[in-house]
Parts: sequence; C-alpha cells; structure tokens
Amino acid sequence: MKYKPRTKPFRHQSRATLKAVRRRNLAVFFEPRLGKTKVALDWAAILAIKGEVQRVAVFAPSIALDVWQRQLRLHYPLSYEVEDFDYVYPPVVRNGNHARTKFFLAGREETFRATRPHVNLERPKQRAIEEWGPDAIVLDESHQYKRPGGRGAQDAWRLVRRLRKDNGGSGRPYVLLLTGTPDPKGWRDLFAQFRIMDETLLGTNAGSFDERFVIRGVGRRRWQIIRYQNLRRLRRIVSENSITCTAKQAGLEGKLFWQVLPVNLPQKVKDQYDTLAEEYIVETDAGVLDAANQGVLRLRLLQLTSGFLTGGKQIHESKITVLRAYAQNLRDQDESVVVSCRFTAEVDAAREVMAGLGFHTQVLDGRTKRRDRGHILDSFQSSRRSPQALVMQHQAGSLSIELTRAAELVFLTLPDDWVAFWQVLNRLRGPNQGRPVRVSAIVATGTVDRRVLYGLQRKEDWHYDLMNSPERFLRGRV
Repeated sequence: MKYKPRTKPFRHQSRATLKAVRRRNLAVFFEPRLGKTKVALDWAAILAIKGEVQRVAVFAPSIALDVWQRQLRLHYPLSYEVEDFDYVYPPVVRNGNHARTKFFLAGREETFRATRPHVNLERPKQRAIEEWGPDAIVLDESHQYKRPGGRGAQDAWRLVRRLRKDNGGSGRPYVLLLTGTPDPKGWRDLFAQFRIMDETLLGTNAGSFDERFVIRGVGRRRWQIIRYQNLRRLRRIVSENSITCTAKQAGLEGKLFWQVLPVNLPQKVKDQYDTLAEEYIVETDAGVLDAANQGVLRLRLLQLTSGFLTGGKQIHESKITVLRAYAQNLRDQDESVVVSCRFTAEVDAAREVMAGLGFHTQVLDGRTKRRDRGHILDSFQSSRRSPQALVMQHQAGSLSIELTRAAELVFLTLPDDWVAFWQVLNRLRGPNQGRPVRVSAIVATGTVDRRVLYGLQRKEDWHYDLMNSPERFLRGRV
C-alpha cells in the first residue's frame, strides 16, 4: 500500500507515523510545536485505508478543538465527517479517495465530568462516546491524565477497557498519546498515561508500579520519590512504545508557527459592533462610542473587540476567557509565555489572569519605570521560578530586549504597526532560542481583528486597505 499524505511531513513526523501504524498504540512525545497533530491524522488515515479504522475519537482540551478542525482541513487526505456533543458538521469530500472517516471531537473537561443526579455518579458524555463506538482514540495533551487517581485518568482508562472488551479482543480502539511534556516530575507520570494506552505494559495498579520501579524516602520523606529502580526494564518498555523528538533534532529551532484562537463576541456586543461600523456611533452599557472618520472608527471597533473602552471600562470578557483557557493549558505544560497587549486595561486584565493561574507574572508597559525595566527583563530570562509570564504592551516590548525563555507568544489585541508587530515576534527568536516559537492571535470572528492579522502577516499597509475598501476591512473579510 502506498500512502500519499495531503501535506508533506517532516522526517521526524514520518518516523513517528510509521512507528504508530506498526504498533497501533503509541505515545508521541514531541516537544511543543513539532507537529504531533499531523502525525495523528496520518496515522488515522493509513489505518482507515487498511480498513481497520472508521471512527476516531479525539479527546483534547476544549480550547484546542478549533485547532483540530483546522488541522483536519489542512492535513487529512481522505473524505471525512466531524461531530461533537452538540453538532454534526457538513462532510468534507476529497476527490479520488475511497475511504471515509468519522471524527468525534470531545473536550476533555466536559467528557470526564461526572454528575450526581441521584446516588451514583453518572457520566453521560462518556456513555455517548461508548455508543458512538470509536475504532481509534487520540489523547491530546496526555500529560493531563498523569495522576493515577485523577478522575480523567481513571475514567479514560476504564472507557478504553470497556470499549476493547466490547470489541471482543480485537485490540481496538487503538490509542495514540500526544504530549510535549510526558514526565515533568519523573517516570511515574508515565504510568497513568500508559495504562490508558495499553494496560499490559506497566499494569493497572499504581502501588504495584511503585513496588517495581519506585524508591521512596523514610520518615517525613516517605511520600517523596528519591530515585527509581529497574530502570533498564522501564526504559525498554517506554522506548518500545513511544517516540520522542526535540526541536534541535527536527531542525526547527526558532521557527515561527501561527495559530488563531477564535472568539465569538456576545450577540449584544456584535450588534453594537455592526451598528458602529455602519453608523459611526453606538450606545453601549459603558457610554456612547463615536468616530469622526474611518481611521478613528477602526480604533473604536478594536476597543469593542478587546472588551475594554476608553478609561478601562469593561463591556465583555470574551478574549480574557479564551486567554485563561489557553494559558491554563500552557501552565499544565510548565510553559513560560509572553502576552502582548494593545490597551492598558488589557494589560491589567491579562496580569490578573496569568497570576491567578500560578504563573510568576510581571508587567512591562508605559507605566513601568526605567529603573525597573532591566530588573523585570533579567528576572524573566533567568529566574528559577517557573513558569514565567510577561504581560507587555506592544510599544514597551518591541525593541532591544530578549525574551527567549518563552516559546509562546499570545496577542490579545494586535498592533497597528508592522514594525512593532515584527519586533515583538523577534524578541522570542534568535541564537538563544532552541525551540520553535508559536504565535497565537486571539481574534474575534467577523471583525476587523481578522483583517488586521491578515495584513500584518503579509506586511500590508492597513491604512491603504482601509481607505480602499472600508466595508471589507472593518468586517474582517480577507
């Protein structure tokens, strides 16, 4: 069988796909931004062509489900359908392919949430997955299932066990684990993940695993792991059933990768946006917004999408909610991050979010005193506290600084100036950056946000485009 991928893989992706197809169950331990999702989709497509897989369930953080939709459209070579707990999407047909695959995209948070309407816990979303009957399961960000006693780890393991039992020993559903941080605190973090993938590898009981591989202290240190034993056997099991890759091995140090984190504005705010775009004036709960010309109108519309008006009044928190969900995922991965903002009120809101999630958070904006600036930057780069978050305004963080400790950059609202935009990107790159850099733009759908990003990526003159076609520009049409 000759498989023709829809997009050309990197060499490390090809190796991972081949090993996953041969073993059926595999843990893909790539550093962040090395393309784990494409490996999973090529794995599923090859098994679909072989007739082994027709239904694939993807368990991912809810914030990542839109990314999976985009990655499917980009990378999956066969005809497919997608559904989630609320909606069945129109099918995507690829000419010339004979196979059709069904994908179920399930948010980890809602799937592994239990309710107690009566006496016993009920898990309706897991029951829906069982009734759907997947032939393959992808656990994205599988490190979130590392606690053996956690509800997600327990429920995912038992769900896979029940499905395999129902399939009469066929070995299905096959399970693919995807994570960039498999064992931040040692080998024991792999036990629960491997138990979901294949319970015969490391067993099902955490106590038995500890007896074989873990040595703990005594007295006050009796709960602390001081070292591991039988490491040759443990490494052999892990090596045979996983594949790893670093950015250096893949040759992707410092490369830029882009993603859009879409936001749907509240309907009331979207109506205000449309009214302002058409009439140059609108009344909001925080007062009247008006614009004397198209340039000012663009600024007012950006304020509406950000959620903060002049003076710092907040009218919605849609972007802040998305930032919180995405940053929580980064916090779980112990990833430091730079959050770049346009408005001062955004800086304050983002600082509160990042600090609340447990990041060691610092701020760099127009209010930062010159004598404090160097200390903040040195602390971000060299502090032992992890993870770090630097919340900055575009203008304050675009020149003469290095932020290579982070490989994650989030734009809460994009800048006007292409030079400032490009300078902010390059603060995270350079000879000291050993990892790919992911740039995430939080973009309100159907608004000027989309058009600003499109123009900045292509080094366009936004003012010319605005004056040339105001309606197209302000409604986010590219």
